[in-house]
Amino acid sequence: MRADVVVVGAGPAGLASATRLAEAGRQVLVLARGNGFTHWGAGAVDVLGRVGGEPVAQPLEAIDRLPEGHPYHLVGQAAVRDGLEWFSGFAAGAGLAHVGDLDHNRLQVTAFGTLRPTCLLPEPAAGLAEPPGRVAVVNFAGFRDFSPALCADRLRRSGIDATPASAPLPPWDHDRYFTGIELARAIDDAGFRRRLALGLSRAAAGADVVVVPAVLGLNRGHEPWADLQSLVATPLVEAATAPPSIPGLRLFAAYRARLDGLGVRWQFGFPAVGVDRDGDRVTAVRSEGASRVLATRCQELVLATGGVAGNGIEANRDGTLAEQVAGLPMEGFEDRLAFLGGRFLGDHPLAAAGVRVDAELRPVDGAGEPLLANVRCVGGLLAAHDPTTEGSREGVALATAARVAAVLAATPAR
Repeated sequence: MRADVVVVGAGPAGLASATRLAEAGRQVLVLARGNGFTHWGAGAVDVLGRVGGEPVAQPLEAIDRLPEGHPYHLVGQAAVRDGLEWFSGFAAGAGLAHVGDLDHNRLQVTAFGTLRPTCLLPEPAAGLAEPPGRVAVVNFAGFRDFSPALCADRLRRSGIDATPASAPLPPWDHDRYFTGIELARAIDDAGFRRRLALGLSRAAAGADVVVVPAVLGLNRGHEPWADLQSLVATPLVEAATAPPSIPGLRLFAAYRARLDGLGVRWQFGFPAVGVDRDGDRVTAVRSEGASRVLATRCQELVLATGGVAGNGIEANRDGTLAEQVAGLPMEGFEDRLAFLGGRFLGDHPLAAAGVRVDAELRPVDGAGEPLLANVRCVGGLLAAHDPTTEGSREGVALATAARVAAVLAATPAR
């Protein structure tokens, strides 16, 4: 097989990079082991939520407080703005409008009733104004992945007047047990929504805002949410729930449709396992196939395989780390105990491990010299940032995708 650009990984960085490169006219092939962070995240765009453990109100301004070598410093604030502006246009065009900007973080309610800082919120999650007035936290009867009592209790601790309630579901094929995906698909149906709205209206009677689990439709963008909100005649706010993330699945489907429309090829479920080289260039990517290893010749390679959690990096028993596709050098540890942080939900050195790159996102050696001229690393694979504790995952993904698109768009395909 042959491709102009091979993108390895189908998380936020890989999907955005592949889309932007295809839009720039490059012939792209996506290789992916499986689903990426879209299926786990809350569907929002986190740019920067914390620096040094302290919450951030203005993400763009706070970038200056990040340590040297952070991906945001490598690509520059212009790439951060470019990435978010592109994403906003892409999402809106797919019927998945997001609200917010780089000047101020917003708060997203979760199923636990916590309010997490984020930059861009899916429109169905953005209706919890301050102060929100009386809030009804409503679950759909029989849905086991959302506790309105737990959510309302935590919201009350934050000073919000929240009351738990339950709304009956119309008769359907899943009376005993169902998943969020099955419920979201049912809510895609206009008739089901009309019947659902009656019980939801009664459960939310007198409330100024209704918080519900993020299951209001799967395959029709934000249309089911807008329609149900109109039927109930009260603002509906989707609370982020446990994976699989319905808002994330909506985004993944939008990316997939856009890439298919651009003629991008996919090899899904067969991970990349190595590369062939000629001097300082990668000439082919090797990946698992049904019966043998396949080699795909390419001009450019974009690695968006993520960190340890995404299996882009393997942590060895002796404390060393291994990048899984191209064997790139990693920032390792003296011993395995150095992996650990002092607090479970605090900073972990392992989470900030990754590949060092230059301003063009090429991997570099200890002296800062590029190792491979046609390899770029994006997203969670990059060293010197912890996307979880910083709250920077999607922001770094979009900013590095913007940078790699700018670099490779200027490089003619051969």
